[in-house]
Amino acid sequence: MSIYMLNQRVPRLALLTVAVSFGLSGCFGDDDDDFTTSQPTYSVDIQRTEFGIPHITANDYKSLGYGVGYAFAEDNLCSLARELVVASGESMRYLGDQGNLANDVFYTWYNSPERRAEFLAAQDPETIDAVTGYAAGYSRYLRDTGAANIDPACANAEWVREITTDDLLTVYGKANLRGGLSNFVGAIAAAAPPAQNVVMGSSRMSSAATNPVAESAPEFDMTTINVLNGGSNAYAFGSDVTGTDKGILYGNPHEPWSGVQRFYEFHLTMPGKLDVMGAAQQGQPFINIGFNKDVAWSHTVSTAKRFTLYQLSLVNGDPMKYNYLNSDGMLEQRDIEEVEVTVKLPDGGERVESLYVSHYGPMLNAKALNGQLPGWGDASNVAYTIRDAASENPRALNQWRSMNMATSVEDLKDRMQNILGLGFVNTIATDRYGKALYADISTVPNVTAEKLATCSANAGPALGALIASNLPALNGSTAACEWGNDADSPQAGIFGGSNLPFLIRDDYVLNSNDSYWLSNADKPLTGFSPLLRRELLPLSEDASPLSPRTRMAFTQIFDRLDNTDGLGGTTFNLDNMQEVVYGNRSYGAELVLDDVLDDCQAAPTLPLTGGGTIDATQACTILSNWDRRNNLDSQGAHVFRKFWTNFEFSSYAGFKTPFDKNDPINTPRDLIINDKTRTALGDAINYYNSKNIALDATLADLQFVIDEGTNGEKISMHGGFGGEGIFNVASSSQNDDGTYGPITHGPTYMQAVTFDSKGPVVEALLGYSQASDTTRPYHRDQTRRYSAKDWIRMPFSKTEINNQAVGNVIQLRE
Repeated sequence: MSIYMLNQRVPRLALLTVAVSFGLSGCFGDDDDDFTTSQPTYSVDIQRTEFGIPHITANDYKSLGYGVGYAFAEDNLCSLARELVVASGESMRYLGDQGNLANDVFYTWYNSPERRAEFLAAQDPETIDAVTGYAAGYSRYLRDTGAANIDPACANAEWVREITTDDLLTVYGKANLRGGLSNFVGAIAAAAPPAQNVVMGSSRMSSAATNPVAESAPEFDMTTINVLNGGSNAYAFGSDVTGTDKGILYGNPHEPWSGVQRFYEFHLTMPGKLDVMGAAQQGQPFINIGFNKDVAWSHTVSTAKRFTLYQLSLVNGDPMKYNYLNSDGMLEQRDIEEVEVTVKLPDGGERVESLYVSHYGPMLNAKALNGQLPGWGDASNVAYTIRDAASENPRALNQWRSMNMATSVEDLKDRMQNILGLGFVNTIATDRYGKALYADISTVPNVTAEKLATCSANAGPALGALIASNLPALNGSTAACEWGNDADSPQAGIFGGSNLPFLIRDDYVLNSNDSYWLSNADKPLTGFSPLLRRELLPLSEDASPLSPRTRMAFTQIFDRLDNTDGLGGTTFNLDNMQEVVYGNRSYGAELVLDDVLDDCQAAPTLPLTGGGTIDATQACTILSNWDRRNNLDSQGAHVFRKFWTNFEFSSYAGFKTPFDKNDPINTPRDLIINDKTRTALGDAINYYNSKNIALDATLADLQFVIDEGTNGEKISMHGGFGGEGIFNVASSSQNDDGTYGPITHGPTYMQAVTFDSKGPVVEALLGYSQASDTTRPYHRDQTRRYSAKDWIRMPFSKTEINNQAVGNVIQLRE
């Protein structure tokens, strides 16, 4: 072991006497006799426990942040270093073929020095201290270890360096945009006015087709905006269903297994002021999802739209100006500003590109969103721009710091309503008093159903088409279509907390990435803006079909409360809840397989796409014996998955009984058997025959994660696709050989929390483990626990921490 003293690593034995004498508060230079009593800027203790979880204790926020930054860098330095490159717009400069010009143009513009300064000015002093400490702790680890001795994935890379608070601000700025502008980077970077009839004589005026960044622009994809990929789940149970006076929480955000959304587990203690544990995404000094002695909470990605598009009416003959009827009824001609952006290239080179900005926000190449939309300044004489509420929200860090200190779900709700800092998530929580909370208290444009209807009418068919495709779009030529303002909102143009949905219950609440409407079957939430929903239309209707995963979430609760699941009793406790969430039931199979098998057994010769037939007798026998789960020993799950994918059930097309908002958990249902369903199954059987994969193969044989630290060992993974209604999501592309892996989206920070008289009782797991560094012992240790359906008891008290301690306390002073 080494004790770290004032930016120097020194052998423990050499300093033992001095450390004891001076309480590690002194300052040592090259000469051990040169001692000064000045206090260090950072002073923190870190005790790792099993599976690499750091418990960080300090007396101030600077030192807490320092400890988190240092510990994270030990395990994941390359991950954050790479994200810093992307967020600062320097991927072309440093990442070679993996760089992207469109991204660099956008993030260089967005994360400008001015925007970073505004973001920093909005932070609480304690937040600034924690971020400053995080940067210093990360840098300290790199300095102590040396760039040659870190994770081989980025050792000695030019882009690995010590960092500052300003660097972290680029990461926070980029993360804010997840529900908004980051999905439009390609369309923003490729936007350009037509070359003809341009009044401003810029050499950079060109059509989108010749825009130098258009070719590199990422393709527009609605799946992130509509929360269709990956998925997250959370349950909060109140005293009515726990059989005690305490609440129980289960949370599992299914996030990408690499990149900026990477979670990291840690425990923060500031004696007498703060004691909170859980996980946060990289670069974050506060717990994002976790628990303290009173409250436990989790997040799921919300369906709310964080932005609106605006259609501008251009001035005749000048595509760089647009007409705008101001609030005084005066017609103005407003400018579209050209902003030159300098992107750094390798070997000191630079490239200057342009972005274009209206008073709403950046301009868009609308054809990148939909090829049927008019281009900038074509015969329709319109152009499109976007405003993003989350991009104007600097309060997320302050919000999480405040949430870390919540004392009940009521207090947690109040803290969210007052700060309104969450950018793209729902919150599900419980407390030691037996209450359960669901809330989508987050940044949402203040656009009512009435405004959306009025401001999309009489402005041409394009706005209606955008809304029909679930992109909120408004007439940008009048102040009447600007976002509204609420008296209780800390930010102009977003709904205040009183106009955002929440529900506090004594029984249960849940969310699996569907809208606010149904978090409890007995208490629908209604009357909120359509921008909070996945489906904008119909504007006046809150209800919409639930995803198969949400229907599974409700079904699991009902089956537990009447013991249909056979686990005994009719309440939830920590143990049976864990059995439920690891059950891996296929809602898709429970919904349609009986109908499919009845047909298959009556007529086992199935058609194939392109002609021909196949005998499905064996396959149907295997599917009839399948346990309808996605466990490692489940046989036939892959055949049903392929059938479900072939049929494209996500649209709920092909059911006899349509959606009924009075029976949302059981409708649609009753599959229509026809040539399409029969061909979907025939093709699934034929596919696996062609790959020489047995139809009765187990999921363990086919679905995996790779442990690069042990020569590419494959770790079998249970779970399945959210679109099939598998509660426990494990997503990947299907390989050419028919296997599924490695997992790219799946279980991240799972926590099961309740309370007793001593405090929180918690079992948790980080699906991909603490370290992305393949040389660390914590690279895939928790992944193996997940594979075995095991959990980790989280040590929260001093006694629990001592019992699980790994190594000695690291004492950092600088």
